[in-house]
Amino acid sequence: MIYEVIVSTLNSEGLPNWAPMGLIEQQGSYFLHVFKGSHTYENLMSRGEFVANATDDILAFCLSALGEPTLDCVPAKRVAGYVYAEACSWMEFEAVATEEDDLAGRFSCRLLYSDVRRSYRGYNRAKGSIMELLIAATRYRLYDRQFFNGLILNAKALVERTGGEREAQALAFVEGYLEEVFDEGRSR
Repeated sequence: MIYEVIVSTLNSEGLPNWAPMGLIEQQGSYFLHVFKGSHTYENLMSRGEFVANATDDILAFCLSALGEPTLDCVPAKRVAGYVYAEACSWMEFEAVATEEDDLAGRFSCRLLYSDVRRSYRGYNRAKGSIMELLIAATRYRLYDRQFFNGLILNAKALVERTGGEREAQALAFVEGYLEEVFDEGRSR
């Protein structure tokens, strides 16, 4: 099972880095696949600790995937790190082993602490469509503009019918990011 979470790690200055990732759970064990060269990879290699934040806030996913946000946070309980203040729940981990290949590290993780702040409200169809658009946007080099136009139209319709203000902000953020990416590509 892969859970979409926002991972927080600490950089060399002790500031949080936020990155949406898939936390893998297999038979009670946890793993993270992290691309080499990413801030999360560097932070895990140097500190070996992270917090997996489970949230139903799609805007926080978008901001942490495509920007470098300053999210409201509180100190973690058992690791040097931070918990997203709007997380429904969180888990604090120590990375205990790493397997490497040319592109990524696979971190085996030991759960040190977990807690629940509030009930998980879930994802509506608007959030689900934005999450799919967001994942594709992080891999924009694999797709053309027409592909994204279809995803955006679908997301807009679902945000109108089932979303709220956070979903509208999230969609606008991703759409703006994609406009920049494709406009920049045309100017080269």
